[in-house]
Amino acid sequence: MADWFACPLCGHQRPIEGWDPEDYDDEIKIRDVRGLGRDHGSTVASEWSANVDSAGLDIEAMARRCLKIVELCLDTGEVSADDLLDDVPSEIVEEIISANRDNL
Repeated sequence: MADWFACPLCGHQRPIEGWDPEDYDDEIKIRDVRGLGRDHGSTVASEWSANVDSAGLDIEAMARRCLKIVELCLDTGEVSADDLLDDVPSEIVEEIISANRDNL
């Protein structure tokens, strides 16, 4: 039996085997999905960036949840802050530090 994981962001389950996060686009997309009838699945009728029109998706709550997931990864010791900082553009780090200077 294969091991599965549940996404801590959305709860979607999938097998660990064959999962590669590099396969996914970094943009948050909204999809208009249409059913094809009973037992025939569905199809994506249209797709757009949540940065253009969030269609009611709470982007701020999603961002907070993503930060909590990063915190959980750091707490386990499986991921180090240095590893993460190597992948984050320095401009973003500087913006976060500047915006939160009073709380540091």
